[in-house]
Amino acid sequence: MGTCGHGWGRALVALMAMSVPASAQDVASDMPPNMPLVWPSELKPATPPDWRQIVPGPRSIHTEDFAVPDAVEVLHDAPNVFSWSRFQTGRIGDFTYRLFPDASAIIVAASGRPFAEYMLKCTRGEECRISNDTGVIMIVPAIAAPKPPLPQGNVTGLDAAQYLAEWILAGTGTRPPPPPDPAPAAQFEGPVLPLAEDLPEEPAEADPADPEPEIDQNNLLPPEVDCLEPDPFYPDACSVPEPRRRAVVAATPVGDVAAPVTAPPPPPEDNRPRTLAERFKLACSLTTGMGLQYTDPNDYEDAYGKARVSLGCNVRLQERVSLSLALIHFPISGQKAPWDPDFTYALNMRVTEKLSLGYSNYSARFSGGNSDLISSLLTGSLRASYKLPPLPLPMDREAQCSVSIGLSNPGNDSGSLSCGMTVNDKLRLGLTLYAYPSGTQEPWNPDYSYTASYKINDRIQLNYSNYSSNRWPWNRGSSPGPGMLGGSLSLSYKLLF
Repeated sequence: MGTCGHGWGRALVALMAMSVPASAQDVASDMPPNMPLVWPSELKPATPPDWRQIVPGPRSIHTEDFAVPDAVEVLHDAPNVFSWSRFQTGRIGDFTYRLFPDASAIIVAASGRPFAEYMLKCTRGEECRISNDTGVIMIVPAIAAPKPPLPQGNVTGLDAAQYLAEWILAGTGTRPPPPPDPAPAAQFEGPVLPLAEDLPEEPAEADPADPEPEIDQNNLLPPEVDCLEPDPFYPDACSVPEPRRRAVVAATPVGDVAAPVTAPPPPPEDNRPRTLAERFKLACSLTTGMGLQYTDPNDYEDAYGKARVSLGCNVRLQERVSLSLALIHFPISGQKAPWDPDFTYALNMRVTEKLSLGYSNYSARFSGGNSDLISSLLTGSLRASYKLPPLPLPMDREAQCSVSIGLSNPGNDSGSLSCGMTVNDKLRLGLTLYAYPSGTQEPWNPDYSYTASYKINDRIQLNYSNYSSNRWPWNRGSSPGPGMLGGSLSLSYKLLF
């Protein structure tokens, strides 16, 4: 029995020796037979492998770093192993978000729909993918940008998702490369010419193939002239602006970043002394025209070809105040009617970039017709005009519109809507619609008027205008206008100073 027990003891010692590391076995082999066994002090826990990381990894985010000022961090005991027990929640506009440590998030409407509007799956340093029930709809790249500002105003769910994506990726990724330098100009082989500095200075001659040089706009009518109403006797008081097209922005592929655009350098300052005409932006034009059909003031019968000549000028009194004057003459005896003007004027003031006030008289006379100079200056019309946002049109064009209303006698004065558009760099069209208080429209008051102008060159302009009593079919009145024949053709020549 003792021998058997001794054999089992030796077997147990051998088994324990095999279960310890080799270094421990060496220590045990050197021990005397009667010495008690001890656990080796140099035995330590195994080092974790490199692939094992603390969840959710080095690209995780800290939910205690708040994306919005009123955010909170929520800690709860989640019984589901697939649900985070820690997340950040806050509100962006009318939407609530939940941001999890693995840089994923959901956007939920604050009221109404209980399910996620948008979902985010982000990898810091790379990108964020924003998806909804249809799939991925936007990819936000990591471009080492700073943290974005909190969106303001009417924030949509996609705005909230994009802000959260940019906040998660802030400071990570790589900035986009700068735009490449422009390609050098093509070099053509040809005879060797002397350098410019070796040639004698001669005045440059215009190349017939080149477009006409631009004329100083100080010598022409400034393009920023304020025109609350078109002047029938000064057709180019509102200059033809360059055609304005709506900006077309090229779509940036998903994940790409648009390169910054460098603004052109400002033009050099002109330090030469300015003349009085340049200082006040004086612009004048001489106009000759003819009414196609008119009422003869002697027998009140229809007649054709009413000639007139006018000299119109515009001057900028201050940055926001301009004055337009026109002198009218009817060279053919007997064609001038008692209601035809001797001169017209319009004083316009821009109160703001949108709102303007104007005081004008387009039937002023020096004498005759129960009117004189003083009364003509005191019986003008005061109107207010408000510039509307541009009206989009086909072919990437816009119409500039404004509404105006009479302030002298709001109970009787008309309101109008005026729109103008440039078809190209030479042709401009205009349309004005009128509205009157009930029972105040006179037989000669139009429902609408229209104009067209064609710029032959920088100094000559062809105009057609129709301010006769144009009426809608349902509002013909007692004496409707003759249609197109009620208009007039004119040719304007801009003077240089």
